[in-house]
Amino acid sequence: MIKFKAKIALTAIALLLSPTAQGTSLDEIYRDVIRSDNSGYLPIYVKNRNAPQFLLDEEKLKEAQDVPPVVAEPQKNMVIDFEDYRLKREQAEKAKTQRWLKAIDAVKKNNVTPIDLHEIEIREEASDPTATEILAFMYARGIGVKMNLVKAFKLYRKAEQLNVPNAKDNAIKVYKVMTPDQRAKLNTSQKN
Repeated sequence: MIKFKAKIALTAIALLLSPTAQGTSLDEIYRDVIRSDNSGYLPIYVKNRNAPQFLLDEEKLKEAQDVPPVVAEPQKNMVIDFEDYRLKREQAEKAKTQRWLKAIDAVKKNNVTPIDLHEIEIREEASDPTATEILAFMYARGIGVKMNLVKAFKLYRKAEQLNVPNAKDNAIKVYKVMTPDQRAKLNTSQKN
């Protein structure tokens, strides 16, 4: 118990004799600590009743009071865009998927429109494996397009490179039904 009282007494003496802790209230002690951390300067966020006069430039304060505040004129016919772009993107993706499903259904029903054909061709140009295989099938059977076995063969070969199952077998089947003229066209176009 005596050691504890001695420690408290030494702490109290150290606080009283320390140069930074000159205040008597917690608020004043806090301000003294802030001053010692900031080289004697008390920041503006700490309320200081004894602020030096040089911190407030009265002439600039008067000038600021004399200048009327700038008020922005309200714009007439101002349009504010509140559109949900995420929702628009989702709707566009949904519409794109619907067009694709409609095109596949049209091929199944042998009722392909130019719009359906365009949708399939766009996807085939982007190297979509399914679209490439479907377009090859369309050219091999003459569904929605004029039958062209040379194009069908080339598309099945492209589908094979895109790892479409059975594309190689389908390319062989198309090659077997080709006429010698079509095979010659195939050979000349492969050389170019």
